[in-house]
This record gives sequence, C-alpha cells and structure tokens, in this order.
Amino acid sequence: MTGQLDRIRELEKLCNADKNNASRKILAVTSGKGGTGKTFFAANFAYQYAKTHKVLLMDLDFNLSNLHLLFNSNPQKTLNTYFESKALFSEIITKYNSNLDVIFGDAGLSFESKPSIYQIEQMFEEIKRLDHKYDLIIFDLGAGVSEENLHILSKANTKLMVTNPEPTALMDAYVLIKLLMNNKKADKIYVVVNRCIDGSEGKRSFDNLKSAVDHFLKTGISFLIEIPESTEVRKSIIDQKLLAEKNKSNQVISSIQIAVNKISKIHQVLNINQPTVHNSSVSLKNSF
Repeated sequence: MTGQLDRIRELEKLCNADKNNASRKILAVTSGKGGTGKTFFAANFAYQYAKTHKVLLMDLDFNLSNLHLLFNSNPQKTLNTYFESKALFSEIITKYNSNLDVIFGDAGLSFESKPSIYQIEQMFEEIKRLDHKYDLIIFDLGAGVSEENLHILSKANTKLMVTNPEPTALMDAYVLIKLLMNNKKADKIYVVVNRCIDGSEGKRSFDNLKSAVDHFLKTGISFLIEIPESTEVRKSIIDQKLLAEKNKSNQVISSIQIAVNKISKIHQVLNINQPTVHNSSVSLKNSF
C-alpha cells in the first residue's frame, strides 16, 4: 500500500509538471524510436556548440545509456552514482575540454534502479544551482514515450526531435508530439531528419510529418535540418571518436553546424535580456 501511495504522489507531480517554468538554457534531444541517430547527433551537436559556448551534456537515457562510448570514456562516477547518493552532483561531471562538460549514465538499469520522479526533481534542483556556469544544457534522452521522458521534456525550453525518413520513425515522432501536446508541452519542437539519401528526402519527410501534425493535432513544429547518410558516421561510432572532432569538413558535421547556428540564434533571442557566461564569436548571419 505504501508503494502505491508513493506512486500516486509521483504521478501527481508528473501531472503538475507544467506549473514549473522550463529553463531557457535546457535543450532536450529526443526521438520517438531507437536507431534514429539521436545520441550521435546530441554528442556532435554539443561538441560543435561548445566551440563558442559553455555546454553541459547529460546522458538521460535510463535504459540504454551509451553516450560514454561515443566519447571513448569509462566514467567511474555516473548519474546513477548520484541517484544512489554515492557522489555529489558536482562530482559526476566529466570535463571533456575547456568548454564541454559531460555527465554520463549507466546502461541496463533494472526497473527498481531507475530514478523516481522525485529524484529527477532533485536533479533539476542541482542543475539550477550550476545553471549560471553554462550557456546551454543539453539532455540526451532515451528513445520513446516513457513518463520519465515526458516529465523531463516538460522542463526543456527547446526540444530537438531526431527522426529519419522511414515511416515507422515518422509515426513514432508523431506519437511523441501527440503526447507532448496532451501534456501542454508541444511548443518549440524542432525536427532533425537524419540519414537522408538525397538532398530533398529530409524536407519531404518533414512536410509529411508536419501535414499530419497540423491536421490532427492542431499544433506547430519547425524544420531544423536534414543530415545526409554517411558511412563515416558508422566508422566514427565503431572507432569511438566524435566525427566532429576527427573530420571537421564532413558534410554531416556541416549540417550539424547549421543546426548549431540556428539554435544559437534562437537562444540568443530567448536570452536577450539575460546575462551570458561569455560572449560568443559565432556568426549567425544567414543561419535560417
């Protein structure tokens, strides 16, 4: 009975999540299904953004955390270490370079090991305490529509939804948008269409998704970027080296840089009256 009461209290907090204002600095990278390249995008996007901004990247996939593999890291302290009260939040932050900090997760957690809504709320309190240190805080969420994901997405001011041209991926993206709309959190959704074979496939896929969203959900989504299919992406994952770090002239990275420029401009507008960590030298001209 006590466990059921605790569960009810957690669900009440989840339902009331919209009472909390989303942080202007939080950007969540999400997807409706696995295999869209979400974590690859989040890692390389964070690396590119950190060239001119101070960034914190967090692995919030509570089922299959694998961000550490892309950074070729074997962290001794992870987000789960914090949730288990074995480390302070500040102690689980890994400095990747002068501008990019990363918090890694644990893979294969059991249902009992996953954080409760209350623990996630405590995590957000910790994030608020160090919010002033960063220009952008990026969440790499797990795929799908778990209640933990929906709760975390309610805290994100900007949501990047990574999908691909496959009908199953687009359908799952639609379902996630529908659930966000039901929770009154379907604003500021920007779509990344990954693994596009030709130059127009991404935009066509987005147009199909947007048509369904406009017609059935009566809400708006925005096109961010399409990213081409590339064998170099697969090789970088196998080698456990960030593509943005090893091949700066790659077409995939050029596309991600366009996404960085667009989001940088969006956040510049959002924070026009807010103090920033330091001035950015990035050029935002013609980013849209």
